[in-house]
Amino acid sequence: MLIFDSGIGGLSILKTIKMIFPNIHYIYILDNEVFPYGNKTEHFIIHRIITIIKKIKKIYPINIVLIACNTVSTVALSFLKKTFNFPIIGIFPDINAAEKITKNHIIGLIATKKTIQSSYTQKLVYEKSFNNAIKIISTNQLALIAEKKIRKIAFSKLDLKKILTPWLNLSIKPDTIILGCTHFTFLKKEIKESLHLSSSINFIDSRQKMLFALQNYLHKLKNHQNIQQNIFLYSKNDQYLKQLLFFLKKYQFNKIAYINLN
Repeated sequence: MLIFDSGIGGLSILKTIKMIFPNIHYIYILDNEVFPYGNKTEHFIIHRIITIIKKIKKIYPINIVLIACNTVSTVALSFLKKTFNFPIIGIFPDINAAEKITKNHIIGLIATKKTIQSSYTQKLVYEKSFNNAIKIISTNQLALIAEKKIRKIAFSKLDLKKILTPWLNLSIKPDTIILGCTHFTFLKKEIKESLHLSSSINFIDSRQKMLFALQNYLHKLKNHQNIQQNIFLYSKNDQYLKQLLFFLKKYQFNKIAYINLN
C-alpha cells in the first residue's frame, strides 16, 4: 500500500490505519520537495502524482494507493483512476457527514484554496447550502502551522486567529467544522481554543469514509500483501526533515530513505 502527502498531514491517516489494520505494510511518501500541494496548479499536481505512482510501482509491488491529501483528491483522483488499473482511494471534505450531525445548521469548512476552488467542493457546497449555512475559510497557511507544531517549532497564535477571523466575527459560530486538509487534524485543540468553542463542537476529518473504502478493497484482495516492511520515503533532505525524524519513531518504519521524484 502506498500513502502519500506533501507534508505530515497524511500521518494522521496512517496513525488510524495502524490501529485498525495493524498487520498491513505500507510505503509513505513525504513529497516535501514541493510542499504544499495547496498552492500548486492542477496541471502540476496531476503530473506530479502520476510521476510518484509510476516511480513507486516500478520499485515496489504496490496494489493500493491512498491519497492522504484533500487537495490532490479533489483535483486529481478522477485522472488517476483513468491512468492506473489498481485501487486509488482519495479523501474529500465530508459535507454529507457534517449535515447529518449539525444542530444549528451552521457548518464550517476550512481547506486549502485549491480544495475550495475544485468543482467537487463547489458542487457539494451549492447542494448543501439550501438547508445549511456553510461558512468557508480558504487558507494555505494553516498547513504550515501544523507542520511547525509537529516539529515543535513555535508558531504565532495570533496568526491562527487571523486565519479564523471570518468565524470569530460570526454571531453564531459553527457547531460542526469540516477539516478539509489532513494537516488540520493536528490543530483541533488550537482551533477550538481560538474560536472559544465549547467541548461539544463536532470536527469532521473525513478519514472514516476513506478507511471504509480501504477495508472493502483489502477484503477483495483477501489482505494479500506484496510489501513486507514499512518504508518512509522523502523527496527533499533538509533541516525540517531532521526535525521530523523523532516524530516518525512511533510509526516503526523499517526503512527511511530519499527518493528522487524528478
